[in-house]
Amino acid sequence: MWNEPTKDGKFKFIERYKDPYTEKIKRKSTIMSSDSAQAWKKAQKILDKKISEALNERPNTRTSFHKVYKEWYKIHEKTLRPSSKSSYQSVSKLILDYIDEEVIISNIDAHYLQTFLSSLEYSHQYCLHLKSLLNLMFQYALKMNYITQNPLLNVTIHRKPKTLEEINKINQKYLERKEAELLIKELYRRPSSYRTGRLSEFLFLTGARIGEAVILTENDFDFENKTVHISGTIDYTNGYKKARKGPPKTTKSNRIIDLTDRTILLVKKSIEENKLNQLSKENYPKTDYIFTSKNGVPMQVNSFNLTLKRAGKRVHLDNKDLSSHIFRHTHVSLLAEKNIPLKAIMDRVGHEDADTTNRIYTHVTSKMKTSIVIQLEESGL
Repeated sequence: MWNEPTKDGKFKFIERYKDPYTEKIKRKSTIMSSDSAQAWKKAQKILDKKISEALNERPNTRTSFHKVYKEWYKIHEKTLRPSSKSSYQSVSKLILDYIDEEVIISNIDAHYLQTFLSSLEYSHQYCLHLKSLLNLMFQYALKMNYITQNPLLNVTIHRKPKTLEEINKINQKYLERKEAELLIKELYRRPSSYRTGRLSEFLFLTGARIGEAVILTENDFDFENKTVHISGTIDYTNGYKKARKGPPKTTKSNRIIDLTDRTILLVKKSIEENKLNQLSKENYPKTDYIFTSKNGVPMQVNSFNLTLKRAGKRVHLDNKDLSSHIFRHTHVSLLAEKNIPLKAIMDRVGHEDADTTNRIYTHVTSKMKTSIVIQLEESGL
């Protein structure tokens, strides 16, 4: 380090360093009011910090995993729908809790990650999702020169053999038609839950996701041609009172589906009831949403699921995995009963990949089992 006097009587302290990108010699400087020994020490500290910051602009292989992960997630988060952020945050917490803060990213190898993923007691699908997220992060680290190769390329998610208990759980994920009708009837029976009943029946008859249904307005329906255009899902980031339509879950989720006469009837009933409430109730919100709570805001998912579970208990269906999604599974299973082609079912419910539909499509209902026996007997077997 050296200094040079300035025109105003102060001193410019200068230090050289080598730019890691260009490999050229560059300078950093700072102005001090005197040339004293104390000024030299202070200038040295300032210049050391400036040079350190300049050198740290370039990624290096001694960076911690946590630092790179947070750097990547800050960018990745901008691509997420508001409704997806909470699930991604829980996955991130799981990853960051397992990997120590002091672990250097370039030291992580396939064995380390294989041990981590194999130790998880989660579903096969969840582990695949977690691996996919990690892979995006390591691909970013590779592009930014934090690492020289992606260690996840040699990591495999092994499908664990299903236990008898897990096989039996498949039956809990959907309802037989009689069970669905019994549950919906019970919801209609009480004034406090009939709105939940109406939305449940809509989900049962269309296979829509609840987030897609509660954001629908009259403009989304073509009653003459008996169709509904599903073009987004609810974004309740700012609360249900300020809910708005967000982007669809996937490209295939943007779809037009045909409606039965019964579906049109219950939609029209909801529209008429909402208009009557807007005229007769003070402070009732002037919204066009169809499936609302008694307060006129889009029905909350948690509230819907709680009401569903309580009704299920009253009609002895509490052995089922009761949530809004059970009607979607049930709809797909009923279409499978009718021998509707897999591709047609995928288009109707807005599934982007066949695996998702297949897992539900292969749910064998009691009616399908009976049909097999009847056909065998008719064949003389």
